[in-house]
Amino acid sequence: MSIDVQPLAEALPEVLGEVFPRSGWWTLAAMTTATTIRTYRPGEAIINQGDDDSLGLVLDGYVALRRTTPDGRQLIVRVLDRGEMASVLPLAARPAAADAVALTHTSVARWRGPEIRSLAEGDAAFAIELMDHVLLAFEEMAGRLEGLLYQDAPRRVARILLRYADLFFRDPPVLTRRHLPMLVGTSREMTGRVLRVLESRGLVAREGRHGLRLLDSAGLVAAAEPRDERRRTSGGADL
Repeated sequence: MSIDVQPLAEALPEVLGEVFPRSGWWTLAAMTTATTIRTYRPGEAIINQGDDDSLGLVLDGYVALRRTTPDGRQLIVRVLDRGEMASVLPLAARPAAADAVALTHTSVARWRGPEIRSLAEGDAAFAIELMDHVLLAFEEMAGRLEGLLYQDAPRRVARILLRYADLFFRDPPVLTRRHLPMLVGTSREMTGRVLRVLESRGLVAREGRHGLRLLDSAGLVAAAEPRDERRRTSGGADL
């Protein structure tokens, strides 16, 4: 089916102005001219891990950055929506570190890395704003790594459900139980066991084949807290 991208092209200058508010108008005009805009179906790859020739900006919809580890495990390291960069490493002619996969019907503006790098060399404000995007992504990745290393599985599941509550618990959901192991960094079996514990405590409920329903948001917040913090707020009882 042919998809009309003209409305997206007309909206691109507005999105670029929101994402790069201090960049020169000439830079944003050049980006508007040089872009390729495509709409992707749920599950379709936008950028493949290892690609080194393009980067993308999400115009609408949701995108998962999914990394395949050397031992074959798949991890969702970030979830992106409007105005976020789907890949930045091609700016340095380095391969993308993760697949960018559409979670919903998603529209993405794409550019070649050397084109954007050339624009950054001539516009210091644009270069700084690109660096801000890189640093924010790094900060988010560092937080995810800390969670994988130092948090137990129940706390990790609770924190992921809270972090992406608007995507898990909407109708229809953007994220489902199928995505949870990749977000948490555990096996499907371990994630399933944790969900059964959360269900037994009346915090969430499984719905249909892949859905989840939030029953007790305050309880889920408590489950996501560090163990010593839970003890203090519960008067010493270990949850």
